Amino acid sequence: MRICKLVVVVGLIVTAVTPILAAGPKINFEKEVHDYGKIRYGDTVTEEFVFTNAGDQTLIIEQLRASCGCTKAVKGSSEVAPNQSSKIVAAFDTTGLRAGRKEQSIFVHTNDPEKPVVKLIVLADVVKDLGVEPPNVARRLQGFVETVSFPMKITNHGDQSYTIKGVKIEAGGMRASLNPASFAVQPRATAAFTLSLKLRNEPGQSYHMGQLHLETDHPRESDIEIRYLIKLDERK
Repeated sequence: MRICKLVVVVGLIVTAVTPILAAGPKINFEKEVHDYGKIRYGDTVTEEFVFTNAGDQTLIIEQLRASCGCTKAVKGSSEVAPNQSSKIVAAFDTTGLRAGRKEQSIFVHTNDPEKPVVKLIVLADVVKDLGVEPPNVARRLQGFVETVSFPMKITNHGDQSYTIKGVKIEAGGMRASLNPASFAVQPRATAAFTLSLKLRNEPGQSYHMGQLHLETDHPRESDIEIRYLIKLDERK
């Protein structure tokens, strides 16, 4: 299961600023986009988004909302007086994400009449040692067959050897196997293997879909998710 965590915190910083005040509350961020760059899988990184109330009335942070469904938002000080600053601290947790470019958004809801919602963007390149190809498998069959096999490969981008210990599957009754059943992947090398799915012969079932997981001895990447879809067409 993909798990994404983007924790948002608001904290008050009393800072002397002397802008020309606008009528009503007015939120001004020093920046609205931050790129974390490359992040190792399993790491959590943080960044501060500092803003100032450039208005002449109290600015109220009414709500924080992140684009990731499993995000938790914790609100600190909700009111920022004129000429004061505050910050939103975004913590980006890479656990459960696939490798590659990621973008998440934080929506800041305030009582600023001109900018009631400000969208903050965080970017990151999640880097993993182990990468499997293809990451998803699919097959269309002209009727039921007992076993479907897929040629696969896994690349080790790291500096030490890791072992693929086996495979487990989430769907009840389905079985998956690897050939070879377990194997080592040397540093900076690619290993080929075959993934086989044993299908259930259930009347009226036109497809099989779900997730399976390669089990490894990598301290952070112990579970590599692969999604599968098998479409069954009736023979004419």
